[in-house]
Amino acid sequence: MTHDTTDHVLAQLVRLANGSELGLSLTLTVNGQTITGRLISSKKWFEIQAESIREATNAKEGQIGLHTIFESWADAANTYNSEEKQVQEALDEVELPDRYQKALGQAEIPIGFIHLAEARIDRANGFQPEAGMPWRGRLEQVSGWSIGELKAV
Repeated sequence: MTHDTTDHVLAQLVRLANGSELGLSLTLTVNGQTITGRLISSKKWFEIQAESIREATNAKEGQIGLHTIFESWADAANTYNSEEKQVQEALDEVELPDRYQKALGQAEIPIGFIHLAEARIDRANGFQPEAGMPWRGRLEQVSGWSIGELKAV
């Protein structure tokens, strides 16, 4: 039986970002690498990817292509995040005995991925890429994190 090593505080921050435009700067340690950037929603990450693909392929308005797949994933993420938020708000209004509240808290759907904008990896010769890029990683792979973004000195 595997043990869940996901940091539940970080998972809550990701859940908050998925339900809003939190925009919190984070620094993560993932597989020994230091990654720094701004926490964004899964919806925003898919939108950024769709726009990048649209620009790279010179797609015209209304043209179907790879970017439309990312747009549909952004819509799906938005729908999912909105529904999860509505369910949580509805449950917050219901008074349940403690044992049921505890069970609901344990039954939360796990967050699988964390998304950053302007992400940069700390390398011996500086941050790469210098301008940053959208980044998506497995939340369970994050071994350490802090609020704030590393800057080049």
